[in-house]
Amino acid sequence: MTETAGKTRETALVWANSRGENLVGVWHAPPENGPLRGAILSLHGWSGFRTGPHQMLTRAAREFAPEGFATLRFDFAGRGDSDGDADFATLATMRDDALGALEVAREKLARPELPIYVLALLWSAPVFAALPSGEREAKKRGENLRKYAAKLLQISTYRKLLRGQIDTQSVSKAMKGKSGAAFKNLESDAAGQLPVGFRAASMQGWQRFAGPVLQIYGGADPITEEAQGWYRQNSGASFASRLSSAVVAGANHSFYGLSWEREVFAISRDWLRKNHP
Repeated sequence: MTETAGKTRETALVWANSRGENLVGVWHAPPENGPLRGAILSLHGWSGFRTGPHQMLTRAAREFAPEGFATLRFDFAGRGDSDGDADFATLATMRDDALGALEVAREKLARPELPIYVLALLWSAPVFAALPSGEREAKKRGENLRKYAAKLLQISTYRKLLRGQIDTQSVSKAMKGKSGAAFKNLESDAAGQLPVGFRAASMQGWQRFAGPVLQIYGGADPITEEAQGWYRQNSGASFASRLSSAVVAGANHSFYGLSWEREVFAISRDWLRKNHP
């Protein structure tokens, strides 16, 4: 156990998921003499870790703990320090890991009357059903082509290639559209794929959800408009009245910028205070 300057407490945790794999996480507890308002379950992205992009999830947990919100952040199976094979990870296994982590958070919170909020990157919001269509996959491959073509013009690329610092197999898969969540998460009976009916069940679960929602987008993120449109079309009837939405001007997809990150934290803090004074 360690303590930060604000006397919040951080404890390493290990627990077994439903498949017998050990998952590793960190529990951020508020100061002992301060208020306890609830907890936050923090979910990283498809290929990320419990720290989040540029340590953002770690800093978020340390930001909210002094406000009275404990946080559990963890590595999904096959990621970071957790057990498991990433080749067999799917959105279904990650959903099961998240449900198990939710129970761990409830046990650590030990206050059943207090709320638990989910802090999730875009993929891990309850839109498990919204995997890219063929048209979107073609767009993604086009973006990869432009990205790698630009890198071919850089001398540093060839230096890295000669040093063996470039994963050419991963680059090849990306160019062919054979990498990422969309390629891995097909509904079939094959190992490492989604169970049949997963998307429909996930969609139904999301549409039944009736709690408050905060969405924060980057103004320069190319998928912002598409994501907002998807939620408007595929959420329950009361979604608009439960939604608080914000766009951070100029920010990219993962808010790579200290001022952008601070704005995300400030928006989130105000929303938490509003929903749980």
